[in-house]
Amino acid sequence: MVIIWGTTHAGKVDEVPGMFHVVTQFGHLYYIPLIPTGSYIVLEKNSDGGFRGVSIPISFKSWLIAWLRAACVVGTIAMTILTAVMLADVPKHPFNWIGPLFLDGVLITLLVLSYKLKFIRRASYERAVDLARRVGLTEMGMLMIEVAYGRMSAAQADAELAKVDQQVYEAQLADQGNSVL
Repeated sequence: MVIIWGTTHAGKVDEVPGMFHVVTQFGHLYYIPLIPTGSYIVLEKNSDGGFRGVSIPISFKSWLIAWLRAACVVGTIAMTILTAVMLADVPKHPFNWIGPLFLDGVLITLLVLSYKLKFIRRASYERAVDLARRVGLTEMGMLMIEVAYGRMSAAQADAELAKVDQQVYEAQLADQGNSVL
């Protein structure tokens, strides 16, 4: 018998569109996340299945969503098998298959909703700013968050970025002037 165990990343939540998201690393058995070992802000995925990111304290939301999704998948498999078994016994018990089939539908719906509902999938503005600070995002990155959450228009962000660039340029000129003296 082959036992598949190791670590995996699950529970993708708190996405900031185009920038980053949060996952939790789990010890797994047959790819079912069991024991959370840490959470990460994922900045970029690599082609080899790894990622570039920053470790953060365990995200309870990510942990819970990973377990919810795993329970939905395992439950769906179990209810599908149970429905098939009950359908095979239709002559004796004609309506026993309805309960497992209904529960199967509920589990599939719950699984799909866990990926689609905005409050699960996407970070709130406050959470996005907190995660951005943990990553050490630049002023430009913070402006991208402002635009992504509708707090600022793209034109306003460009104007703000131009001000920051001007301040940096003036600071560099001042440093060059001081180094000449």
